[in-house]
Amino acid sequence: MKKIKLLSVLFVASLLSVSCLVDDEDARVDALQNTPYVVGFNQNVANESYFEDIGAIEKSYPVNLVGGQDGNPASSDIVVNYSIDPSSTATEGQEFDFLENTGQLVIPAGQDFGLFSILLNTGNLDPNTPTQLVLRLDSVEGNRANIGTINELNLLRITFVGCNSQLAGNYELTTTRDDGAQVIRPEVITLLGPNYFETESTGLWGTNAIGVSPDSSMNFEDVCGDVSVPLQNLAQGFYSNEVYGTNLTGPDGEVDQTTLDFYFDYWVTFTAGNSQYNASFERL
Repeated sequence: MKKIKLLSVLFVASLLSVSCLVDDEDARVDALQNTPYVVGFNQNVANESYFEDIGAIEKSYPVNLVGGQDGNPASSDIVVNYSIDPSSTATEGQEFDFLENTGQLVIPAGQDFGLFSILLNTGNLDPNTPTQLVLRLDSVEGNRANIGTINELNLLRITFVGCNSQLAGNYELTTTRDDGAQVIRPEVITLLGPNYFETESTGLWGTNAIGVSPDSSMNFEDVCGDVSVPLQNLAQGFYSNEVYGTNLTGPDGEVDQTTLDFYFDYWVTFTAGNSQYNASFERL
């Protein structure tokens, strides 16, 4: 009899426990679904390089829903107010023109991004000094939404580049990991596009040496001597590990304009902890 009573008590307790868990899960889901949207730029740096006048070109940059509402798109339009940040050095009517001067852009209902667009005046870029348009997201109208500010999600820095990088060629590369491990190897830098380059290796991995990936390269940019590593996935997307520069608000390295030696610093993400690398290239 005592055994039957004990089993009955345990059964009732288990039901109560399940009931509590369900209630907690419902509360969590409700909380996520009622969390305000967060609006910002997933990629808050863009470089636009042109060395000849090919007329005005329309360029668009996404403004994203980066959080809130459990990842669900909004059921109605979200209107985002923006302005030019005082730190901008580019001039409207010179390097760029706005397609519209409303100071607003729209993330349409049912979508998780909207587009900010400009006309880029390719014939008016300074051939010696880059200039920058810094766009600031100020406020949101419609739905329950906030502007994200962590890691400058509210800023987009568009750099206009008229100087043509000459970094393609042969180098001796010294790569040093933050734990002191180091590899020295020959390296060929390949031009992919205006001021946009590809290495042969990433981290301490040589050519074709990252697991089963057929590609060990990574990409970087040179903007008039300032080197930056844009966000990318390891081995040209073969792995989900992220590769990106260490400086979120400026260049990750510099070029010696006399010797064309250069360096940059970057992170590679791992489940067990991220590793930082310094890549130093000596021109051969």
